[in-house]
Amino acid sequence: MSSPSDAWHAWRSARLEAVTSVPGNLALVSYQPVGAAPEPIEGVPDATVRRAEGKEGVLVTAPSALGMRVDGAPIDGETFVPRLGADGTPVVRCGHLSFDVFSLDGTDHELRVYDDRSENLRLFAGIDAYDHDPSLAVEGVFTAYDATDQVAWDFTRAQDSGHTKKVPGTITLHLGGEPRELLAFLDGNDLVLVFADATTGRETYAPGRFLRIPRPEADGAVTVDFNRAFVPPCGFSDFYSCPIPPPQNRLPVPVRAGEKRALWK
Repeated sequence: MSSPSDAWHAWRSARLEAVTSVPGNLALVSYQPVGAAPEPIEGVPDATVRRAEGKEGVLVTAPSALGMRVDGAPIDGETFVPRLGADGTPVVRCGHLSFDVFSLDGTDHELRVYDDRSENLRLFAGIDAYDHDPSLAVEGVFTAYDATDQVAWDFTRAQDSGHTKKVPGTITLHLGGEPRELLAFLDGNDLVLVFADATTGRETYAPGRFLRIPRPEADGAVTVDFNRAFVPPCGFSDFYSCPIPPPQNRLPVPVRAGEKRALWK
């Protein structure tokens, strides 16, 4: 059985692989809001995209000669492309470009554009991180709400603020000698904690970091392992819109664990 430190090093390797993949954080070069009328797709002007009314996804139209494919299947004419799922599919590919359909809460959609020749991929030099600290794997308690709330959230892209996140409850833990009650939102079956601390903007990425936590069991026991705090996607590309830590998740104490920030050549 691997030690917590070994598991953390494996996680670090997986993070590097994920952010350098295409599509992936470093490859995102643009986003295109999708409206009701067909519009040329950025980088592929002979293809168009429009809203799919009443569905979570978009309609892409392209001739077969373009060689566009969605999860390996050729696009020939009008094709429905669903909203990006938790498993990272579907993905549309055309030459060195890739696309996915993203929505913050299902109310509107954008086509995100990735390029395997992006400047950020070329300039990336790694992710700076603190050393593994077992004392910052903190035990806590998850308290579920009677029903999952749709909570209006602020985002790094100002026009996205007000979109909602599904918040099923709170996590209470002790940090810096005091109890803290934190909000986490649902992403698939996991909880995602968006937090800032006394290192934010000084030692670590501003406006904050993310931490993914497996959804707790029925008794509410949960381990919040800050060693796996990570730089959000907007720390690798300016074209992401990332949730900002809510006031109760802005910790007055330093959390010197996990990733700090992206490094550049």
